[in-house]
Amino acid sequence: MRFSFYSIIAFFIALFAILIPSTSNAATLDFNKIKMSLQAKKETLTQVYKWNNNLPIERIQKEAAIKHVKIKDAQMQSLFVTGNAIGKPGDILVTLDGTSTGFEWAGGHTGIVSDVPGYVVESFGNKSIGLNGVRHWVNDWKTRYKKVKALWVEGATPNDYKYVAAYNREQIGKGYNYNFFNITTTARFYCSQLVWRAWYNRGWDLNYGGYAVWPVDLIKSPYTIPYYSQG
Repeated sequence: MRFSFYSIIAFFIALFAILIPSTSNAATLDFNKIKMSLQAKKETLTQVYKWNNNLPIERIQKEAAIKHVKIKDAQMQSLFVTGNAIGKPGDILVTLDGTSTGFEWAGGHTGIVSDVPGYVVESFGNKSIGLNGVRHWVNDWKTRYKKVKALWVEGATPNDYKYVAAYNREQIGKGYNYNFFNITTTARFYCSQLVWRAWYNRGWDLNYGGYAVWPVDLIKSPYTIPYYSQG
């Protein structure tokens, strides 16, 4: 995998600039946060390298029963993909392609399929001023990204998915949270923090790595089930 010299430099500049604690000792870095960030980057690159489209059929069928969806192996894609749109309201979409910020952090991006047909609620920090933060984006994930996984949350009921879709939609208009280690704030959100918060409110902690929550955490969480994968 190739990374440009400038992207590597930008990553470390952003890392040092944001991880300097807001204390009187401004020269002191929180090296634990740096370590966690680099570990998440490693995990992301590992997942990209090991990417495959194998699906846990038995787990999918068990969850489908909870969601009142009847499926057969050959029907799965036709049930969950409509044109370029993937998923149903409340479902998690994750890609490890690129990043949703202006920094090369752990990488990747995620969103929740909206209860407004044809849209996904997402939060970007690397768009223009009017497009940053939480907003609706067209659900064109099938063609927008090469590598995509759609996730269910194990044991979640239709009411849970309904809540998650509504909660994320209600956050539209909030700004982007550039402090990736402040996951408890609800005043602003980064992409995976927003997904995590909605499901956390329903009793599932999808933050696999702890501390900051990254897109790769959602894939690695033991509570998520990939029911669709491409790339």
